[in-house]
Amino acid sequence: MDWNAKTINTYDSAADELAVYFKGIGARIDDIQLGIKLCGSNDNIQVVEIGCGDGRDAAEIVPRVSSYVGVDPSEGLLAIARKRLPGATFVKADALTYDYPKNTDVIYAFASLLHINKSDMQVALEKASVSLRTGGIYYISLKERDDYTEEVKSDQYGERMFYYYSPSIIRDLSSQWFDVVREEHQQIGHTAWFTIALKKR
Repeated sequence: MDWNAKTINTYDSAADELAVYFKGIGARIDDIQLGIKLCGSNDNIQVVEIGCGDGRDAAEIVPRVSSYVGVDPSEGLLAIARKRLPGATFVKADALTYDYPKNTDVIYAFASLLHINKSDMQVALEKASVSLRTGGIYYISLKERDDYTEEVKSDQYGERMFYYYSPSIIRDLSSQWFDVVREEHQQIGHTAWFTIALKKR
């Protein structure tokens, strides 16, 4: 089964319901501000958000930066994002297919790379490294387990494939391009999460 297509179809078909759910979670304002701070630039900040979804975090990122592009493979979620932020740029693509701009300051990937497997993760990290300027930040949040795990989740929204990582796995996959400058862990319900900020060498 093509779990990538199945997962995207779930996001498309349940876009409205998921947008309500995401609203309840709220935007990641602290992480957004920290990513900008870590990149060390105050002027003309260029940001790409991978997995922008319905624009929940875009609404907080756009007023803080000079250039923003939101990227997501779900047309259903993008339609909501475009309605919410008609002046922002949104592109239908994913971390592997998106044609990243050069000299990006910050790439955010909040709870989005958890839908790609380990080999694709390394490709996504390399593509980001080519896009980011020296000192640029790749700010990522993922579901955490000690060992890399693949798991299909079936709930009221549909079926989705999730991949669980540990910070050490991300460190290893990114080590030839990035240094880790921030790592945090969080427990939400029954799920462990971590955020990791990678600085381009």
